[in-house]
Amino acid sequence: MYHIAADIPESKVRTILRNIIFKKGRLKCPHCGCFKILSVKKEGRYHCRRCRKKFSLLSGTWMKNVKIPLPLFVILLSFWLEDVTVQLAEKLTGLSRPTLYGYYRLFRTHIVQTIDFTPQTGVQVDEAYFGTFKKQANWMHGRQTYRVVGKVCVAGISCPATGQLATMVVEGKPGKLIKRFIRKLVPEDVTVYSDGSPIYTMLRDSHLHIARTHDRGFHNAYYVESCWSWMKRKLFRQYHHFTKKYAKNYVSELTFKFNTRNSS
Repeated sequence: MYHIAADIPESKVRTILRNIIFKKGRLKCPHCGCFKILSVKKEGRYHCRRCRKKFSLLSGTWMKNVKIPLPLFVILLSFWLEDVTVQLAEKLTGLSRPTLYGYYRLFRTHIVQTIDFTPQTGVQVDEAYFGTFKKQANWMHGRQTYRVVGKVCVAGISCPATGQLATMVVEGKPGKLIKRFIRKLVPEDVTVYSDGSPIYTMLRDSHLHIARTHDRGFHNAYYVESCWSWMKRKLFRQYHHFTKKYAKNYVSELTFKFNTRNSS
């Protein structure tokens, strides 16, 4: 175990968080909004003079249940942003793997934001299936078909001109749900490219739809296929698994990181 948070003073982290949480760093009671606050140094908490209630620096925020030292919490946040694997984070911090999964899930739930999808010229649509990762399963079992039983269907719309991606976890039969998803985000004057799947045939009623058969369909979906490869590679490298219970959270995190991959 490496004590990587030993050189970061907690007082400095608390000062930074205080300036972020409270306007100009001025403490305010989360219960009544009063600014007359007393500091209880022995307990590391604050006392409101009006409602007589005690609160901590993180009370009323999504970080209120954090049980680890604040410097270590900030380091875990940087690990999540930099796509550090759970296995490596376990070695560096000494925290258990379930604890790391819990904090990564906390970041995924409260930091991930939906980026406005603004397609231009043309978009590429496709569906992918996320689930249990088993390397060379089809080759080892002598199968020539791609098995999607037990996996999660994810619909995707990509725009090569802007480098954006929009995704949706499909719950139920993919046909109508995917068409509704495309028609909601893609204007009618934008050309839709897809492979020859029958899922996209009815798009011709509302969009200029260009499709090819599956053997030549890669030319119409080369960019969205590269998006799927990017997402799956990052998913299994960082988390080593994928669960249906948190499928929407995983997909939203990967979509957010893809759309912000070039931001500083």
